[in-house]
Amino acid sequence: MSYNVKNYTEQGGDVTHFGGKVLFEEGSQVDGLPQAENLPTTATNAQIVTALKEAGLMEPDQWNVSAGLAPSPTEQVLVDNKAKVESVVLEDRVITITVDPDELEESASSVPSQGTHKWLGLEIGTGISDITKVKYNGYLLTAADATEAQSVGCAEGSFVLYVKTEELLDTPKEISLKSDGYALLTLSIRVVRPNT
Repeated sequence: MSYNVKNYTEQGGDVTHFGGKVLFEEGSQVDGLPQAENLPTTATNAQIVTALKEAGLMEPDQWNVSAGLAPSPTEQVLVDNKAKVESVVLEDRVITITVDPDELEESASSVPSQGTHKWLGLEIGTGISDITKVKYNGYLLTAADATEAQSVGCAEGSFVLYVKTEELLDTPKEISLKSDGYALLTLSIRVVRPNT
């Protein structure tokens, strides 16, 4: 049997093959698919697709994450610490910050319970323009997080994570990202000294 089209229905009509893109136009209706949990009876096509992804019936969207230092920190100690970082690399879900923590300055957090540490402002790009649709470690990011990221020069879709570099030498920090239609993504953040 030979076919020269991507989409075709087998003889008898029992099986249809989709090798190309399937578009659901506004107002279309799909009947007979398994009912995903928590799907409103008046769901839009976008809600249906998201629910199918969440239920594991469709492939989830792929994350397009990035990592680097916040471009324009507003506190001088963060500016000085940033200048001492050799590199920030994201590879295989591991963010590696190459810096010698002994050369960084300590400063007190603006949140007293977080203490005094050798801080760096890490920019995490989510690839999702509206970060209020992203959960970081189970908590939904807010408009305040977006505003803070913008205030230090981060790109749209990014948030700032302030890391305690001296603690990451021995124990990498794990974080998770989740958004509707996306699989849970776990990243590890570690610090290594130069030339190690």
